[in-house]
Amino acid sequence: MNAYSPYLALFTGFVEITAFIYFFILFKQSESQIKSLVSILLFLGAYQLLEAYNCMFPENTFLVRLSFANISMLPALGVYFAYLSANEESKIQRWITFVFLISALFFITYFLSRPSSVELQSCQQLFATYHHEDAFYQFYGLYYQLGLFTMLIMAVHNLVFTQDLRKRMLIGDFIIGSVVFVIPSILITGLFPLYQGSMPSIMCHIALFFSFFIVKALLREKKIRQVSLEFEFSNMHIRF
Repeated sequence: MNAYSPYLALFTGFVEITAFIYFFILFKQSESQIKSLVSILLFLGAYQLLEAYNCMFPENTFLVRLSFANISMLPALGVYFAYLSANEESKIQRWITFVFLISALFFITYFLSRPSSVELQSCQQLFATYHHEDAFYQFYGLYYQLGLFTMLIMAVHNLVFTQDLRKRMLIGDFIIGSVVFVIPSILITGLFPLYQGSMPSIMCHIALFFSFFIVKALLREKKIRQVSLEFEFSNMHIRF
């Protein structure tokens, strides 16, 4: 078994946290839809740094549970973004979003308060493997996979029914980014027994591609706003 190398996790975490700080400052006055995308970068980056620390210094079991509590927000935030992307208010999507946000808070509490909820079993090559004594973890897996597929279904639905080109591009990047990290993660853990129990680690590493598409969408949003602002200043200059 090859020794664990923390460099990929540290690099990915640093990039995602740096991107979060930049866009958080840039879009601090923006609508919730943009803020939800920016927040995803924070939770992805935080998991990477926590995993690297846990594998290098495995004595702190609380930080292992904190990493799971942290990444529990990803499906809920994805569903929340998809809900905010709707062309018009949908009561069904609002209730679905509410259920996933409450579920995320429940699992965060569960991991932080229950010492036996998750243990770091081993760190090999680029991935960490975890062990769960509590059978309740099966419900967590159900929550996670349902959340990821729900955010995709809602996003696709809202993409089809919105005519706003700006919003369509934002949703499109979110969908592509989601697909390129969700599907490979499921295939890797399903096809290679070596990586059973490594789903969170594999998923968050491959989520670097998800982060890329989020950053791409946010940079385009920045450019659109700059052009819009320059156009307004130009009109003001003409009037004066």
